Amino acid sequence: MLLGVLLDICVLNPFFYPYRGGTENVLFEVYKRLAKKHNITVITSASNDRNKHSVEDMFGIKVIRLRTFQEHIPLFPLPFLFFDGLTKELSRARCDIYHINNRYQYFEDSVFAIRRMNRKIALTIHNALPKNIDPLTDDLGLFYDRFWGRKLMRYADVITGVSTNTINTTVPRSERYKTHMVFNGVDNRKFRPIGNNDKKVTRILDELKFDDGINIMTNGRLVTQKGQSYLIRAFAELVNRDKENLNLLIVGSGPLLKPLKKMARENGVSDRVRILHGIGDSLPYYYNACKIYSMPSLYEPAGLALLEAMSCGIPSVISRIGGMPEIAGNCALYTRPKDYRSIKKKIRYLLDNQKAASMIARKGRDRMIKYHNWDKIAKQYESLFLRTIRY
Repeated sequence: MLLGVLLDICVLNPFFYPYRGGTENVLFEVYKRLAKKHNITVITSASNDRNKHSVEDMFGIKVIRLRTFQEHIPLFPLPFLFFDGLTKELSRARCDIYHINNRYQYFEDSVFAIRRMNRKIALTIHNALPKNIDPLTDDLGLFYDRFWGRKLMRYADVITGVSTNTINTTVPRSERYKTHMVFNGVDNRKFRPIGNNDKKVTRILDELKFDDGINIMTNGRLVTQKGQSYLIRAFAELVNRDKENLNLLIVGSGPLLKPLKKMARENGVSDRVRILHGIGDSLPYYYNACKIYSMPSLYEPAGLALLEAMSCGIPSVISRIGGMPEIAGNCALYTRPKDYRSIKKKIRYLLDNQKAASMIARKGRDRMIKYHNWDKIAKQYESLFLRTIRY
């Protein structure tokens, strides 16, 4: 491996820090580490409130923000972004390798601009091909990958996926020879067991205004794929039928905010349910304010929130789908997707078996430290990129 080589890496993603999203968190953690050894340039969108070209230095990373336009296409869940001057900036950067992190936003003009310079292209698959969300979403995802996503995979010199499941469900067999699995990571020093006696945890518990009881938490965008409606139904049965003294904290924002609140109200548990968002750096303390974590997703390539919860030492009840079994191994309890009775059964088990719950929590924390360390993950990307530019 070319350990002494100084790499020039150009990172392409629609958003970057301080924007907080799953992919954006991965890029920030990986590249603030690689920037200590290599030259890193990020080309991304300008903020909505200041939509103009700018350049800034952030943790040793050169961040170029471009004026951006949105195009809403009927049926597609998210708008397409168009970056003013993107090909010009790609050519000006003249990096060794261009790392694309969103196959839905970069097209042939970008690829050909890189190819004309005879530079390498890396592609990371953060989002697997949609499956089992709903027929429209599944079909649109398949249509898009057939139309463009798979072409981009052919153009790429190296492909990484955030789980083996993501690779196997998304990358055509003909392109898997150049594909590598690189897990996402978690900051184990930030997301750690803290305990209810901590002042910040105590303050959060006071602010939630729950009555005494055991707090269950889930964290994710309020959309169908995250499955919060099934968790609410399981929670309602535990409270109403089994008379369990429980509370439910849902962290996230999205289009299902009102429907989920309505569902909690109709099931008679609205006084025991809180839905919050925008909690920022306080997130580790919210995990620690809860005793059980649940991720009832219908689709989940990697599940960053699961990494955070396990790193905080919380026993987790999760759907056996996507990349989650690879992440959690035997350190979580699994449920069938879309099955609230299965969720209820596994939460019930943790409530009734405190010793087992503690063991699951401890093993989960150890697993996060061993396999999901950001320093190790950054070195994996570095090694792959060095090999790619060499051959």
